[in-house]
Amino acid sequence: MTSTETQPPAAAADRALILVVVDGDAAAEACREVLADRSSSTDDRARAEAVLALVDLREGRVEAAQRHLDEARRRLAPGHPFAPSRLLVDHVEAHRLRAAGDVAEAVGLLRRVHALATDRPLVDAYLTARALGIAVSLRAEDDEALELFHQALSLARRSGHLALVVNALNNLGSFLSDLHNLEDAVPMLEECLATALRLGHRRQIVFAAGNLTQCLCFMGRPAEALAVARRHLIPLITPDDPPALRRDEEIARALLDNGLVDEAAAVLGSDAVDDGLGQEQLTGRVCLLARVMLHRGQVAGALALAQNRQADLASESTPTTTAAYDQVDLHRITARAAAALGRHDVAYRELEAAWTVNEVRLGRAARSRRLNLQIVHRLREAEWERDVARRQALEDPLTGLANRRCLDEQGAELVASSLAHGRPLAAAVLDLDHFKQVNDRYGHEAGDRVLQAVSRWLRLGLRAGDLAARNGGEEFVVLLPDTRADGAAALIERVLAELRRMEHVADEERFSCTFSAGVAEIEPGDTLTRLLARADGLLYRAKRAGRNRVEASPAGPCP
Repeated sequence: MTSTETQPPAAAADRALILVVVDGDAAAEACREVLADRSSSTDDRARAEAVLALVDLREGRVEAAQRHLDEARRRLAPGHPFAPSRLLVDHVEAHRLRAAGDVAEAVGLLRRVHALATDRPLVDAYLTARALGIAVSLRAEDDEALELFHQALSLARRSGHLALVVNALNNLGSFLSDLHNLEDAVPMLEECLATALRLGHRRQIVFAAGNLTQCLCFMGRPAEALAVARRHLIPLITPDDPPALRRDEEIARALLDNGLVDEAAAVLGSDAVDDGLGQEQLTGRVCLLARVMLHRGQVAGALALAQNRQADLASESTPTTTAAYDQVDLHRITARAAAALGRHDVAYRELEAAWTVNEVRLGRAARSRRLNLQIVHRLREAEWERDVARRQALEDPLTGLANRRCLDEQGAELVASSLAHGRPLAAAVLDLDHFKQVNDRYGHEAGDRVLQAVSRWLRLGLRAGDLAARNGGEEFVVLLPDTRADGAAALIERVLAELRRMEHVADEERFSCTFSAGVAEIEPGDTLTRLLARADGLLYRAKRAGRNRVEASPAGPCP
């Protein structure tokens, strides 16, 4: 991972799992480090072996993958069958089944694992949703695949790992493009490329740029497609890259759509069959080669090439899933070549077939747009409800400040970050003076208004990265990163001065309220509990000194 990625901390084995989508070699190296570390837990070792199996499967090393998978199972601690590491091993087993051609069995296993997504780490859940989406898309189960790719994107965003977000956007954007839902696909792929460029991962940049280039061509925006290809594809691809990373078809399509026939021909070469590509890619390559031949007047050769590909597709015992765009293109090229040779009956038949496929394609596109809108709306509602529930769980309902749970979670993170980077952190503990008397004399509603007033002044004085929490009753805690004790004390003094000036009204009687506060600065080896205990001690010093004041510890060296 590059330093530009903002992400939550992850264990070494989990980082290796994230790296799988970016760089298989780096993922394998991270796994070997986990296995070489004697302090690694049995669970981490099992996860590392599972990730190594996944890397091998992605590279086609089936026997090596099986050995790592067996070792991962051996290392799994006996216990609950739904433990996260055991489910990860099941996920990798599903990959093995798919690689062996048993897609139905792989889908069944992935569905069982995906059903437990809420009980799994977000990265694990993301990879399974993605893998299941790919598997069901191979079975032309488009609606379920679209739903799963959206779920995967939601999980990737929630994980905080931008490399997973890029991967998810690429999967969803390219699938929408396959469904010819180009209006939704292009924004997805543009965000994907922008995020990949931010991260600087070559492989992800190439895949994102390749899919966006092709999508722009399909939309009839050839100049934009060629600009993307020249800037983000051609300079990054090397002769040693595997065929899947070379993106020859996308580059050639952009060149051809801009009339650059000789450049396109140079990219494609002359081999249309024995190039190691998948059958779907092969159809697209045949179409592009035939277009080059037509541009050069080699009409008979173009017709023979297109018809031979049609015959190959028709003779397959298991029909290949060929993108609708390529099916239409193949029929249209055949018709164009046949018409140029005077074979008008063939040309008419091919154009009729092209229109038939195109009508189906347009219908799928319209259905995809409608379904995509429904899924996005549903996921946004779920995300909103989840955010509301989380806010309610971490927010004090009266003041709108963080509650004690949020203070414990985020406060511990702020302390850890301060110590890790050697930066100051100040903590203030505030307690309202004689607050019981306010409640007893003026009522709890008046007391609530005082608490809300303190909260408002705290929020007005804080920066985006600061944390203010109601710690229970009339006590508040403020954590100020990158702030020394004297700076924090000055801020709390300003809040106290504003509160002193305020008058509260209850039953036509006016009253004011103050607080006492203690401010402490982080020290080496501190925990949140220790830091707050020192601030609390200073608070009681302020109480003993007459209240309505702020006591701060003297500034010391940064931790």
